[in-house]
Amino acid sequence: MRKILTIIIPIILVFFLTFMVFKIVCMIKHKQTIEKQIQTIPNFSFTNVYNNRLFTNKDLEKNKAVLIIYFNTECEHCKYETKQISKQNEKFQKFQIVMVSFEEADTLKMFAKKYNIDKLTNISLLQDKEIKFDSIFGKSPFPSSYIYNKNKKLVKKFKGEVKTGALLKYLSQ
Repeated sequence: MRKILTIIIPIILVFFLTFMVFKIVCMIKHKQTIEKQIQTIPNFSFTNVYNNRLFTNKDLEKNKAVLIIYFNTECEHCKYETKQISKQNEKFQKFQIVMVSFEEADTLKMFAKKYNIDKLTNISLLQDKEIKFDSIFGKSPFPSSYIYNKNKKLVKKFKGEVKTGALLKYLSQ
């Protein structure tokens, strides 16, 4: 019995280590694929909370820098960032802002009303009904911000809360 265990345990360890290395390599390749994919605005399709129509990357305005924000209405950092953008919206008017969340449309509408972004024409409020944001843009904490220039090339991405000055700096590039 002892002889059998001395053979089986190393075999199990080798299989386990091989499996772990395989998973790590797959994870690294997936991350590299996502990084390459987001260098230009990737194809996406989310639902506009106000008219229930699909909003895709083809609906983005031409020759205009874009700020894509992935957020959650219960996130304190998201609330702060949204409040600051709303307060300084005149500085953001020449840019297109796309805010995406997986939450229910009614929840998103109440959030928009509370932070005065519901009537701002440069902000599109979108619902990620199928929870695809992470598979398109990569694992994204709340808030995550992706800044694309007017040629739709990635300028900067932020994971976490960002000051409006930094957003405006990179949007202006």
